[in-house]
Amino acid sequence: MAQEEKAASPQIGVKVALDETVTLGDVSITFVKVLEDSRCPKYVNCMWAGEVRVEVAIQEKGKEATMHEVTLGATDAVSKNKTFYKKEGYFIELMAVNPYPENEKEMGPYSLLIGEGGN
Repeated sequence: MAQEEKAASPQIGVKVALDETVTLGDVSITFVKVLEDSRCPKYVNCMWAGEVRVEVAIQEKGKEATMHEVTLGATDAVSKNKTFYKKEGYFIELMAVNPYPENEKEMGPYSLLIGEGGN
């Protein structure tokens, strides 16, 4: 008899540029601003990996927009509010903030990679 396993729902990544709004289903997400970026640059040995904090505005169909602060760290323990929208088995979460800092390299314009999925 085959072992029963729950299959993980696929996640679809969507890129959101600074000041851009994307709509996923009945939810609109706007990348408002970067609050802090203390991530350790690539190829640098740091005592702490750092984190990046961003602010996003979430608007559900017909409702007023709400602001959400999302923190993404090197580990899930550091990440806070990574899943910033959840309703009836559906969720939207922050997957990445780009570009990732590089030693002595000018940072380009920021963008978010957000994912949606369900269980």
